[in-house]
Amino acid sequence: MASSSENIGNDHADLYNQLWHECAGLTIKVPQIGDRVFYFPQGHFEMDTDDTTIPTYHVPSKILCKVVDVELKVYPESDEVFAEIVLLQDSEEGEGATFRSVPQKIPANSFQKILTISDASTHGGCGLPKFYVEKTFPPLDASLDQASQDLVAKDLHGATWHFRHIYRGNPKRHMLVNGWNKFASEKKLKAGDTCIFIRGLGQNEIYIGIQRAVRMQKIPIDLDGSTMRHGVLLGASVAMETRCKFPVNYHPRMSGSPFIVSYDKVMEALKVNYLPEMGFEMLVDGGGDDPEHIPKKFSGIIIAKEDIDPARWPNSEWRCLKVHWDVTSRSYVLPFRVSPWDIRPLGLDVLHMQSSISVDRKRSMPFEPMIRNNPFSRTNENNQLDGLHGQGLTLSIANTGSSSRQHETNLAEGKQRQALSL
Repeated sequence: MASSSENIGNDHADLYNQLWHECAGLTIKVPQIGDRVFYFPQGHFEMDTDDTTIPTYHVPSKILCKVVDVELKVYPESDEVFAEIVLLQDSEEGEGATFRSVPQKIPANSFQKILTISDASTHGGCGLPKFYVEKTFPPLDASLDQASQDLVAKDLHGATWHFRHIYRGNPKRHMLVNGWNKFASEKKLKAGDTCIFIRGLGQNEIYIGIQRAVRMQKIPIDLDGSTMRHGVLLGASVAMETRCKFPVNYHPRMSGSPFIVSYDKVMEALKVNYLPEMGFEMLVDGGGDDPEHIPKKFSGIIIAKEDIDPARWPNSEWRCLKVHWDVTSRSYVLPFRVSPWDIRPLGLDVLHMQSSISVDRKRSMPFEPMIRNNPFSRTNENNQLDGLHGQGLTLSIANTGSSSRQHETNLAEGKQRQALSL
């Protein structure tokens, strides 16, 4: 697995950071060293396995932690990005902190291209959208009949690729040709995969990342897979008992809802009294063919609030809200369950809980994390997304019986009729 930006300059680290986040999804936020967060072992466990026979080892549904270290990484075979986050349980009272964002030093344009069958073949080239190429790539003299230039592309592993960029044909179009076939072959690109392009620092330099159309569903496990599946909860249990640091791997494109969340964001979300038919909106990554890959806002109503796993994690806030979306989308996969911090309730009559919110706290050893310069920052555009998190994934939902499903349908139809009558 490739580490993020060791032995490269700060400017290149900024570009690497931007590319990593755009591959992860623009609604995804990764905490920084020193941040106070809630870690939801239930969500982490859900990402790794569906095996409900594994004990919880008395690990609570959420644990208050401090972030000790963060590394942005990428799998060498699939180019799927993930973050390795080191946590330490924190039981201090007082104010929390939202995820901080360091302003990006290098303003870099970017765009994405969803690959067609022709783009992904090893016998042609990759066609590119004219407006975004001319906005992002090094300038090309389009007045020439055979306009072309050589580009040097860097990926998240630090590997260098050489492409020939041409603008020709009738009608004229931008394409990557020489060198593209080798890239498509070695990266095993398929139609539907997405390539993300960012302007680099050098005269003919760009950065390139990949989002797979078929996402990893579960972490690959070897012959000792049972031990690895136990490791998520057992590791958290041991860390709580011994007051030691523990690593957590966060795969943003596998997680239906973030399971490491800002302290302030969780506490604010849990003040709301979520009721059936309450409206909400949520930003969702992925889907669509917009080259700027801007997250899209979707709205819906809450159907019910109930535990997803009442036997193992009673009274858990993790994906406790069952929802119905106002629209359906083939490009965006919308979850049937969300966590309160994923959404923003609509209307001025949002009710707040009167009772206090309980947080699992244990006496902790004195600890001050080492705060160091962290090159992993969010882009300026991502700052605008604060408060609206969501990752589109098809999520399983507990079988509540036909009568419950009919009740949900009636609620949804009633909401739609009410909207039409206004």
